[in-house]
Amino acid sequence: NINFEKLSSGIPEIDELLYGGIESGTVTIISGPSGTGKTTLGLQFIKEASGRGERSVVYTFEESVEKIVERALSINIPIKNMIDKGTLEIKKIEPLIYTPYSFAQLVKEDVEKRNTKIVMIDSTSGYKLSVRGAEITTHLHALCKYLNNQGVTVFLPTEIKKITGEFQIAQEDISYLADNVIILRYIEIKGELRRAIGVLKKRLGDFEKNLREFQITKYGIKVGEPLKNMRNILSGAPSFIEET
Repeated sequence: NINFEKLSSGIPEIDELLYGGIESGTVTIISGPSGTGKTTLGLQFIKEASGRGERSVVYTFEESVEKIVERALSINIPIKNMIDKGTLEIKKIEPLIYTPYSFAQLVKEDVEKRNTKIVMIDSTSGYKLSVRGAEITTHLHALCKYLNNQGVTVFLPTEIKKITGEFQIAQEDISYLADNVIILRYIEIKGELRRAIGVLKKRLGDFEKNLREFQITKYGIKVGEPLKNMRNILSGAPSFIEET
């Protein structure tokens, strides 16, 4: 019997977007172009879980462990303490060593032997390029289903190639894997390129329908008030509605 308690991000504005947080034991796609902060947002949820003594594992297919650690430290996520405490492990997955089955076994063994509560597969495109075999999406879906049944919360950072323009969740059709979809994207505000965060889907509850400005600072993630005076945000050509 899985109890869908909510996982807080530790950032009040993100929790407001999600009406309290993400339900544990669900799959969340974090979708956006390169550099928008997908891994960082996943690590923010992991930091909160670590504070509750829960263990997380990040399987990184693209970046080195050192790079992830360095970036987390630069934005005030105490990642070394989390690793030392045993509430976080980052595993670099070298390309073309694993089949979908052997990778799934690696994840299952960790969950069953070490009581892991959060798994982040960073990223879905890295998984597809690095794991040998056909029907990769089907295997990823089966792995996510298994993790759900174990009450494990899954984060899937998913890169979209377009920086602006017509909105899409993901390159391939992996959106059906997700209980929740969080989007990060670049928007232009008065000639300046900024980032925004929003929620597109939440299977187990309601969510705020606005986008908010999303900043990554040396003090951590900062999220602003809803961008209520903007329109056409998802078209990639947002414009301000002049206040009268």
